[in-house]
Amino acid sequence: MTVQRPEPWVEELATAVRRMSLEVDAAIVEGRNDERGLRRAGFENPIYRCAEADGLVAFASSISEPEVVILTDFDPAGRRLNARLRELLPGRRVRVDWRRRVGKTLTAHGRRDVESLNNLFTRTW
Repeated sequence: MTVQRPEPWVEELATAVRRMSLEVDAAIVEGRNDERGLRRAGFENPIYRCAEADGLVAFASSISEPEVVILTDFDPAGRRLNARLRELLPGRRVRVDWRRRVGKTLTAHGRRDVESLNNLFTRTW
């Protein structure tokens, strides 16, 4: 059986996610499938799911890591949620550079959500 190698941009994305894991303390995503996709892509640090929280203020106050990346969907609703979470995380360094890098790569290939990482990283190459 021949295992097909992923497209170069998928490999580059996996490398970027593993590097992001070395540079940030935690990630914030919307839901369980987003978390699963980020794990499959190689993120190893804590991941917080904001969609399952009882309220954003309480959710944000539960995050103790000093440096985070917020990976909400890359659509208007996701951008609004991202902005609101950044407001609620004073004293934390929110790494927008990583959000931009991941988002730019995914949207360039027709994907607008973190959940799409599930499909990209279902197989080990």
